Amino acid sequence: MYELNTPKELIEKLVSVVENERKMQSLQQKELASRASLPLPTYKEFIYNDKISLENLFKLLFALKLFDNISGLLKEREHRSIEEIKSRDSLPKRVRK
Repeated sequence: MYELNTPKELIEKLVSVVENERKMQSLQQKELASRASLPLPTYKEFIYNDKISLENLFKLLFALKLFDNISGLLKEREHRSIEEIKSRDSLPKRVRK
């Protein structure tokens, strides 16, 4: 079953996951930021204002050893039929005006 979430809700959930994991590992915000090679204000901007670059997000997830979360983002869609595979490998037809 799929849950429908807005982008804002997903970011808030991500903040919650990162903060909960930080607390579970008994790290202070400053320690986590240092481990992730981020300035503390950048980390706080993520936690309090939900703003972070993708690169910095990956740094945080690596620092917290949340590799499964990253690999889930990088999964490619599986093809369902041979026609789908063939159409993917073929070049688009030229459109003439």
